[in-house]
Amino acid sequence: MRLQRSLLLALVLIAVCAAVGGWAWRMLPAGAEIATHFSIGGEPNGFMSKGPGLAVAPIAGFFVVLLLVVAPRWTRGGEALVRSGVYGILLIGVAAMFLVAEAALAMRALAPSFDVMRWIFVALGILFVLVGAVLGRIPPNGLAGVRTPWTLADADVWARTHRFTGRLLTLGGVALAAVATLGADHVDLVVALVVCILGPGLAGVIYSRAIAKPAAAS
Repeated sequence: MRLQRSLLLALVLIAVCAAVGGWAWRMLPAGAEIATHFSIGGEPNGFMSKGPGLAVAPIAGFFVVLLLVVAPRWTRGGEALVRSGVYGILLIGVAAMFLVAEAALAMRALAPSFDVMRWIFVALGILFVLVGAVLGRIPPNGLAGVRTPWTLADADVWARTHRFTGRLLTLGGVALAAVATLGADHVDLVVALVVCILGPGLAGVIYSRAIAKPAAAS
């Protein structure tokens, strides 16, 4: 039931995403093209006509959400993951990111000075904060989390590792959103994103090995 509520909210966000695209389509002149791809420096380097360009995010978001809904059925521990409520938060967060991307592309089409990448990075930072805040509640499963030989072999190591990694991911999300808001250039934003993703993950792997040593010795 909890996943059903999350799915409903995620689909509402995708519907709003489609509505934003429809609004932008009406606002733009016939034959207009919109930027849909950007270089690492934030400059547009890929364009599509307004109809297909504005339809990509709602359509892709819909199918990604559906894939995320059925994915737990194919993996070990998937039902426990769904019952934890963490997966529902992830589902809503992914749908929200598609909405942010669509709104940013629409604003860029209507106001060429609008910085698409910066606002997407702010939204990613917020998503990292939310995921990091609940990561410690994620149960052992075959789909998501810090899946190392040590976390998979010991439920206590799994729990401690995910609490530790979640705190780092939350800090990384705050840092990423701050860097994006304070006006760092786009190359710095990409570097910050890589650090905020890989840093907590690698630290979690190392931490899981470190705390597993005493258990192995005993």
